[in-house]
Amino acid sequence: MNTARIGPSGYLPIEEYLPHRGRMVLLDRVLEAEAGRIVCAVTIGPESPFCRAGRVAAYVGIEYMAQTIGALAGWRSRNEGQAVKTGFLVSTRKYVSRVDDFPLGATLAVEARENWRDDEGLYVMDCTIYHPQDEIAAQATLMVFQPKDLPTYLTTT
Repeated sequence: MNTARIGPSGYLPIEEYLPHRGRMVLLDRVLEAEAGRIVCAVTIGPESPFCRAGRVAAYVGIEYMAQTIGALAGWRSRNEGQAVKTGFLVSTRKYVSRVDDFPLGATLAVEARENWRDDEGLYVMDCTIYHPQDEIAAQATLMVFQPKDLPTYLTTT
């Protein structure tokens, strides 16, 4: 791990934990990470590919949650000396948003907590997006899958 790139938070830049690149990296940084939990931040900016008229629709929160889960997987991989791997969003259950959209300039905290996992790479994660005032903006349970051997998985399914 290149410690020269570690930021003041003690974490690498978010791109180091995600397989996404360019404009599709929607998160800004990792705030906290531990074995089964991570919190990431995203500030709603005009450069977001989903920003329309100064707002990002609340349903984009599902992708913020999915990328937060990806960041947790990447953080784990990096800590184990492995490469960041690709994962898949399988399903979203009970996405409830208390807001219609996220306004320009708002900084959101996105938390993902491991609820359940199996040995094949299937995870159930409880996710919450917090407003700048630490109020809950949205919640959902996401199921994700990270195959142990992506090339084999892609050629046999």
